[in-house]
Amino acid sequence: MALGPEEVQRMRDKAHKDISAVSKELADEYPDAVAAAASAVGASLGGAASYTALYFGGVTGLSAAGLTSGLAFAGALVGGGMLAGTFVLAAPVAVLGIAGYAIARNRKNARQAAALRRAIEKLYEIQERLIANAEYFRKEFAVIKTMVKEYKSKLK
Repeated sequence: MALGPEEVQRMRDKAHKDISAVSKELADEYPDAVAAAASAVGASLGGAASYTALYFGGVTGLSAAGLTSGLAFAGALVGGGMLAGTFVLAAPVAVLGIAGYAIARNRKNARQAAALRRAIEKLYEIQERLIANAEYFRKEFAVIKTMVKEYKSKLK
C-alpha cells in the first residue's frame, strides 16, 4: 500500500521531532554545577572537622596557646610538629572535597549512561516505526544509525 505525500511528510516530521527530543534529553546545560557544589560541601565538612580538631586538640580555644598546642597535637599524630599539624588538619578539607566531587561525578555518569540507553531504545523504536515504509525514509535511517553508533561509543 503506497502512502500519500502528506502521510509520508507527517511521518517524517514526527520522526525528526522524536530524534530531536532524544538529542535534547541528553543535553546537560550545567554539567559540573552539582559536582562543584558537592565538592564545596565536602570541603566545608572537612574544614569543620579540622577546626574542631584544632580547637579541642591541645589547650582548648583559639588563643596562641590553643593554636600552637592544637597544631602540635595534630602534627604528633604523624610524628611531626606544628608544621606537620598544618598538613594533617588540611587533609580532611582536601580529602572530603575530592570525595564529594567524585561521588557527584559518578552519580552523573550513571545518569548519563541510563539516558544514553533510553535514547538508544527510543531510536530503535523510531526506526521500527519507519521500517514499514522504508523506501520513503532512507535519510532518517542513516541519521538514526549514526546516532545509535555515537551513543553506543559514549556508553563505553
